[in-house]
Amino acid sequence: MIWMLKALLPYALLAFAISVALYPLVRLLSKKTNCMDVPDERKIHTCPIPRIGGVMIFLSFIITALIYKRTNPQLVVLHKYFSELGFILSASAAFLLGFIDDIWGVRALKKLIIQILIGLAVAFSGLVIDNISILGAQIHFGVFSYAITAIWVVALLNAVNLIDGMDGLASGIMIISLCFTFCISILEGNYFVTALSGILIGSLLGFYIFNFPKAKIFMGDGGSYFLGAMYAMIAMMGMKKTSMAIMMAIPLVLLLIPIADVIYIAVRRTKRHQGIFSADKNHIHHRLLNLGFNTVQINFLMYLVCTVFGLIALLIALTGGKFGLLFFFLIICLVIAGFAVVRILEKK
Repeated sequence: MIWMLKALLPYALLAFAISVALYPLVRLLSKKTNCMDVPDERKIHTCPIPRIGGVMIFLSFIITALIYKRTNPQLVVLHKYFSELGFILSASAAFLLGFIDDIWGVRALKKLIIQILIGLAVAFSGLVIDNISILGAQIHFGVFSYAITAIWVVALLNAVNLIDGMDGLASGIMIISLCFTFCISILEGNYFVTALSGILIGSLLGFYIFNFPKAKIFMGDGGSYFLGAMYAMIAMMGMKKTSMAIMMAIPLVLLLIPIADVIYIAVRRTKRHQGIFSADKNHIHHRLLNLGFNTVQINFLMYLVCTVFGLIALLIALTGGKFGLLFFFLIICLVIAGFAVVRILEKK
């Protein structure tokens, strides 16, 4: 593990340095093109802030990953059917969709269709959820594999995007999630995922120092969609040496709060006959703000919860998934209880 850390540290630092160096350029570009997030009744910030910070994350990651690949030609690819080009194109398409939405806006239905196409592109790149092992039983999805993979990618894209509603929240949660993914991939001997996670952590840290409250820049949809796509694919890449159920559970555990928030918002908006993708101030971080917590307190509360879930995910990996379903069920119960407590406090 130590040798891997030493080998990857220069590249993580390079990604960090490139991300930081891009900040003044991206900020200037935002102002020149008027890509500023202007405050309104549902926004927390009070002055216009650049909203294309995802460029910092995307470019620093791609540049560093290509350098790493060139200087490490012995890097083992996942399997013979995996297409690195398909992987890069899928991640780039996710970023471009969000970037275009940040600048010109994309209608919700068109956005969903493109997200599904990106999910299918991921599947055709060789990363397919074709089976799952539960309690020793192997379930094969057959012709539904591509559809299930697309749903998985779309779910992660929107989970990261919807939690990105507060300074430092989405970026901080993703850094923590990727740190645990980094550790788990080392334990699994999956150094391809380890390298991707380490470089992406460096890119995110460079952005995070400008995104923590009070934020000087936002990642925008470009950044959140890119991170969602990357995390969805990284989770599937972990299926090399671990059963499907365990590797699917790990990202679900790490991102359970945003995923639960997505489900809560979708149900709430459906009941009220609102569009599922319509904007409002009913996300968990908005509700905590209304209860009297400040931005920094909410961030650290969410970071703490994510860290606890990450430790449980690490335990799931260490035990080979023997008690994975039990742990996962207990965590879901805790999340439901947490949302219930917030609901009770809101009624008082």
